[in-house]
Amino acid sequence: MDRSVLEWLLEEDTPEVRLRTLKEYKKLSDDDVKVMECKKKLLQSKTYERALKKLHKDKPWEKYDAIMAFAEWGLTRSDIGSDIDDEVFGLIESTGFKMLCGEPLLLRNLVKLGYDQEEIVKKEIDLMLGKIKEDGGFGCISTNKKINDPKKPHKSCARLTVEYLLLVAELHLLGYKVECESALVRYFTKRNVFYRTDDVKTPMVDVMLGTFYPYDPIKIGSQSILYALRVLGCEPDSEAMQAGYKVLDQHRLDNGRYVLTASKSVPAFKAGNVGEENKWVTLYACMARE
Repeated sequence: MDRSVLEWLLEEDTPEVRLRTLKEYKKLSDDDVKVMECKKKLLQSKTYERALKKLHKDKPWEKYDAIMAFAEWGLTRSDIGSDIDDEVFGLIESTGFKMLCGEPLLLRNLVKLGYDQEEIVKKEIDLMLGKIKEDGGFGCISTNKKINDPKKPHKSCARLTVEYLLLVAELHLLGYKVECESALVRYFTKRNVFYRTDDVKTPMVDVMLGTFYPYDPIKIGSQSILYALRVLGCEPDSEAMQAGYKVLDQHRLDNGRYVLTASKSVPAFKAGNVGEENKWVTLYACMARE
């Protein structure tokens, strides 16, 4: 990463970006002085206060967004303390993890927060990863027979499969080698990451070619997909990754920073303005090349 870009990501006025950069890019431990100081500043910030209020809202999707925010920032359940466990387990009890198409991303965020050793989370991960299809992806969960008739064969859902890619990448970072990892990676590499197998010029999902962030369960940008594949061992000089970088670099500015192309109308947290250079997209894009 260019030094000027790294200094930009480490600026004090965005402690959430700084913390994730210190922990994941610079690989500093939680007991490092810089990490502890940054974490303290984040936990005292308005940014954190807004997410904490979401966590305590009655609506499950508000809690979902708060959990996603904490995970993205690099916080853990122990950092957040007594505020989070009751809310997390209450959400699991009320939804059974089944939050429409958002389950794999919820599981990824819980793993990132440190719930990977909880038996209820471990069992659900094993159950869901066991549903991988022969093509290396994961099938549509819709019960609408017009969309997903169980009596008819269906290809995997690319949107859902991207979420599982992020989950498996997070498990990999923690030292877990899941059985479906290589098949899942192959699902994307045989498509040059983003494209249909029957038409190498047509994307599986248009949003994948942009830098959508923060995540919507079915909208995840190119920077995060390439980052996950890199975590899972895809070599930067491979054909698939080079094709992916070509797409991602369409959103790169001359100063080495990347632009946010799209986001939710009400994002999980304020990550920057669409059409402007973005620290989160830049951090992911740079980690995708490490």
